Amino acid sequence: MKQHTKDWMQYSSALALLASAIVAALWSFAKLSEIHATVLTYVGEAVAFCAAVYGIALYTKHEIRNQFRKMNNKELEDEE
Repeated sequence: MKQHTKDWMQYSSALALLASAIVAALWSFAKLSEIHATVLTYVGEAVAFCAAVYGIALYTKHEIRNQFRKMNNKELEDEE
């Protein structure tokens, strides 16, 4: 499986989970006129998962770019 496919699956599952949490919260509020604690727990877990998916992805991409820049700068310094 290619990395692009893995990233796409990871991002889409995070967005699907977040969308389901929003739907559950809205449905709970419409049905009961309050949001039950279990629904709030589900929403919190969904938000935490999405933050982790997108945060880790951004962090790793940033770190990989920095490592490549350091390697390129070191190679340029070695050539001089």
